[in-house]
Amino acid sequence: MKARKVRQSTLDMVSQHVDVEDIYITRTIEQSDQSLDEIIKKRYPLVLCGGGDGTAMRIIEQMRLKVDRLNAEGGDYQIPKFGLLKLGTGNGWAGQLEVPPKVEPIWSLRQLRTEELRFATFNMIEMNDRLFHFGGVGVDALVLNDYIDLKNKFTEGFMWKLANSLLGYLIAAFGKSVPKVFGGRFRLNVRIVNLSDEPVYKVSHAGGIEELPVKKGEVIFEGPTVIAGVGTTCNYGFNLKVYPFSDAKPGYMHLRMADVTVSTVLTHLPAIWKGTWESPQVSDFLVKHIRVETDEDVPLQLGGDPEGYCRDVEWKVSDFTCDMLDFRTLPEAADEG
Repeated sequence: MKARKVRQSTLDMVSQHVDVEDIYITRTIEQSDQSLDEIIKKRYPLVLCGGGDGTAMRIIEQMRLKVDRLNAEGGDYQIPKFGLLKLGTGNGWAGQLEVPPKVEPIWSLRQLRTEELRFATFNMIEMNDRLFHFGGVGVDALVLNDYIDLKNKFTEGFMWKLANSLLGYLIAAFGKSVPKVFGGRFRLNVRIVNLSDEPVYKVSHAGGIEELPVKKGEVIFEGPTVIAGVGTTCNYGFNLKVYPFSDAKPGYMHLRMADVTVSTVLTHLPAIWKGTWESPQVSDFLVKHIRVETDEDVPLQLGGDPEGYCRDVEWKVSDFTCDMLDFRTLPEAADEG
């Protein structure tokens, strides 16, 4: 699979290591329909997704729906395990799993025995029929919309490289998104309601995990914030650890609200980037199933892709889990050549 703007040179490198009949290239999710059917029916044990977080999540989401449909018609198919190629822009998930750049994972896999492969299992989050590993409403979705607008302005050359880099992300954030926040034009009033019979926990680096007396139907949080989001993986793109407690408790997702100013973010940026900063302005919880209510339409993002606007959404930890190729624990492959 490929992200929207993966270059031909990268595809040429992939074809040097993978048989052509095992490469599936699509430019949109809609175009991938037939390819996914064929991948499922060939029963590949491992599928590598090339692209950013949004591309990977949409492929996994569609794969799950197709396997369910085929099995309902009498099939006995299984969802494969997945690996990531860092061909997108953010690559937060790939960064967490320490995936090597570009097509290096393919070379590494060719040097390793099957029993040497290691996988990490992740819970997914559901919203209606959608699957994602992090998402939210607020300033992060605002920045993503502004960042996508910037990237879409360029298709080649120096400006394309700049727009598709960390610097490009920061230019979009501080050149377009931040002025909106500074101008007081962006702040949410949210109400988070617990929809699960399971316990809700407050979590922090200093205090650890603390069970709260919040029953089903009761409010977990209510107040102003610039972001309300959830994650079962810690990283956004560029190793920005927005959800550092995503793996604090199996079967739970990290819920975070932050009512912070731009000046506060800039002052504490290194600690925020590492996921270690704590403040009374940041509220962190571990939850199973919640409803997020706002008093106006606010921008939404799922898996790092902008998804329009919403006012009332439900997020819950899915029963579906995904096994991802984990390079943090793989033995080192021999150098090529």
